[in-house]
Amino acid sequence: MSRIDDRLEEEEVQLAATGTFFLTLHPNRSLSRSGFIVLMSVIAGVSFVSGLLFLSMGAWPIFGFFGVDVLLIYLAFRLNFRAARRFETINIEKDMFTITRVAPNGDAKTEAFEAYWARALIAKGQLWVTNRGRAYEIGNFLGEEEKEEVRCLIAAALDTYRKGGVLQSPSPSTSIIS
Repeated sequence: MSRIDDRLEEEEVQLAATGTFFLTLHPNRSLSRSGFIVLMSVIAGVSFVSGLLFLSMGAWPIFGFFGVDVLLIYLAFRLNFRAARRFETINIEKDMFTITRVAPNGDAKTEAFEAYWARALIAKGQLWVTNRGRAYEIGNFLGEEEKEEVRCLIAAALDTYRKGGVLQSPSPSTSIIS
């Protein structure tokens, strides 16, 4: 009797998916740190020269407004860089589908559920992972093509998982996936 039980356990182990699927999603960042320094230097230089022109014409308050403009542009970029620090990870491992969202300040929120019942879909321009009546939006910072790419990657991984295949993390084809 123990031989039959051992064979059944071996078959169950063979049916279970092996490996892991891991995906990290990042917001697009089109401006590097060095590009930011160059851009701010150009903006500050143009504002300073323009301010000096108005100062020489006797319109001295305009010089201050140019300074305020540079400060506001700088603050807007800093807020944008801060928001770009957020990211999301998607992990399929050991029968669990895990979504971890990391906020710009480092706070992490994790949602975990059974991977077998998970489905990836796009509805009304949003990427969703559903599981037994619950829906989780992921990648709300992604563009339409990127959302479709991520949906296809997750759907393929879930299909492989359900068939008991070997899960592999994808090689990214865009800069938002690592």
